Amino acid sequence: GAPEETKAPETTAAKTETTAAAEGAESEAAEGEAAEGEAAALGNFEGQELSGSTFSFNAELLQKNVYDPFMEATGCKLIVEGGKNAERVTKIKETPENYDVVIIGDAFVADLIDADLLEKADYSTLPNRDALYDNAKAPFGEEYGPAYTFNRLGIVYDKATCPIEITSWADLWNPELEDSIAIPDITTTSGPLFYYAVAKMEGLTPGTDDDAIFAKMEELKPNVMKTYTSANDTITMLNQGEISVAVLLDFSYTAAKAASEDYVWVDPSEGNYSGYNTLNIVKGCENKDLAMAFIDFYISKEVQLAEALDGVDSPVRMDVELTEEQAANFTYGKEMIDGLLLPDWSVINANKADWTARWNELFSVQ
Repeated sequence: GAPEETKAPETTAAKTETTAAAEGAESEAAEGEAAEGEAAALGNFEGQELSGSTFSFNAELLQKNVYDPFMEATGCKLIVEGGKNAERVTKIKETPENYDVVIIGDAFVADLIDADLLEKADYSTLPNRDALYDNAKAPFGEEYGPAYTFNRLGIVYDKATCPIEITSWADLWNPELEDSIAIPDITTTSGPLFYYAVAKMEGLTPGTDDDAIFAKMEELKPNVMKTYTSANDTITMLNQGEISVAVLLDFSYTAAKAASEDYVWVDPSEGNYSGYNTLNIVKGCENKDLAMAFIDFYISKEVQLAEALDGVDSPVRMDVELTEEQAANFTYGKEMIDGLLLPDWSVINANKADWTARWNELFSVQ
């Protein structure tokens, strides 16, 4: 195909297929043995196609760890399209028939469920599901798919420029931090997690105590230099010394700390709210058996371990064991995963329009 002539969506798919061909030889040697054992369990889907919508990052590592071995084991052809979450949801709403599976974060799963665009299925039949932590098995209920990775919201500060040591969410209100903090915009994936963190800190309930939560946000305003929509831009601001503190998801810290040894990660004393990414079947998918095989493969030990070792995703399987170094900053291990705080996405989606309007009114001078 000639990706230049096609619309943006297909270029990723075309790219994915070419990478598949280019990397085929390499992966055959590496994944061959693992795939042999999996093939019988996965079934033969020779000549069949499965199309998926996923995130735009780590495409090459996913090709190596997931797509190539799955195609090799099943004989199917995967067509994968990457993109930004909100745009992907819009495309699925416009043309659901173009997608079989969707790999996306919690807020967007809730949106797709509300729009009745996810297939209800008996995911308890997935052979690999039993190995997952309980809160990863069915985060949206038994008829929807599993989470394959968790992340958590915390605080990153530059110890070279930040005037105080930070250990809690409450520390962000310290007057010494005037004009030096970046917080996620309410419309981002992590925005509602921060909203929940502030509510918990104050003993308040989102959806019922919103006036009090926004009053607390208003008190934070003198310290807020930026309400961000891009974590990468926020890391750039840290690097340039425009801010000394940022509220970020754990995987963004992994990217940030490459720039400076002085960046400290904080799991706040009040607790971490968590986000998660899930695997689901799009309504009307004509090849449910292949879709279920793909989802099961994604949560297999081989894939979860390979993704963890490459720093792509933290594992949600109880039997994936990592060294301290390999698990660095991942949301990993029984103690941490059992202790995660999960927001109520139905409350978030019901109040999103109101929260966004109030947020914009409060921070619009940014």
